[in-house]
Formats: sequence, structure tokens, C-alpha cells
Amino acid sequence: MPIESQLLTPAPLVYSRFTGSVTFEDFTTSSQALHANPDFTPGMHMILDMLNLEDFDVGFDEMKAFTAGIQQRHRERGEHVHIFIVCNNDQSIWLAEMFRSLSELEDGIASVDIVQGFPDILAILDLPRRTIDLFPEDCRSEAHLLNRLSS
Repeated sequence: MPIESQLLTPAPLVYSRFTGSVTFEDFTTSSQALHANPDFTPGMHMILDMLNLEDFDVGFDEMKAFTAGIQQRHRERGEHVHIFIVCNNDQSIWLAEMFRSLSELEDGIASVDIVQGFPDILAILDLPRRTIDLFPEDCRSEAHLLNRLSS
């Protein structure tokens, strides 16, 4: 599956890794499964790892409707959520910027930040070591950033 999500509990965080080519159907399927998960709680911050995204097939109108739906879900839950998108190539940056711009147009409570690596997220969230250890191993250090950028 091009989008794999896991709940990093008891953090509470959602970590989603995008790989290969992603379609609009992949976005909706992943989002619906996440929001239907009984362990997903209001206010869980989300980390979207797009470092391995190679291509996507998502149109502007589709992304606009998807973003409106995401904001609506968070409004219904009543908790602010912070969405971090980690990206470093033209494809992922373009998709992340489109999502962030459309999110800002909606009257919602989800905010979106685009970062280049996990050290940025870990610093912003000021996570304790035991929470950082919940992340996949390749997301825990600056060495992760150097290894991904050089490959």
C-alpha cells in the first residue's frame, strides 16, 4: 500500500509513510481507515512522511474536496491538530504546498507545517526520548536526514 499509517501510542501521534506513486483513492482510503480507528483520538498530531513519494495522481479539485473533508472531521472532533509534512523533492513539495494552501482556505482547526526532516518535528513537539523511540528507526536522528537526502 502506498500510504501506511500507524498510531504511535501513547504519544499520541499518527505517523504515515508515503511510498512510490499515490492516487487520490489511496488518500481517501488511508484517511477513512485512520479516522475510523477507535484508537485515533481528537487532537492527535499527524506526521506525513513523503520522503519516498515518487509521484501522485491527485487533481486540484480532488485535493480541495479532500482537504475540506479533513477540516470538517477535525471540527466535528473539536480538537486542534497539527499536521507535519516531511518532504524533500519536487513532487512531494508540490503536493504538500497544495494541501497546506487549501487547508488555509478552509475554516478549520488543523494547521499544516512543511518540514525537511524529522529533527524539525521532534524539536517543535519537544518529545521525550521514550516517545521518539516510537518512531520508525530511520526517523530518529539527523543521520536519517543525511542518508535520505543522499540517496
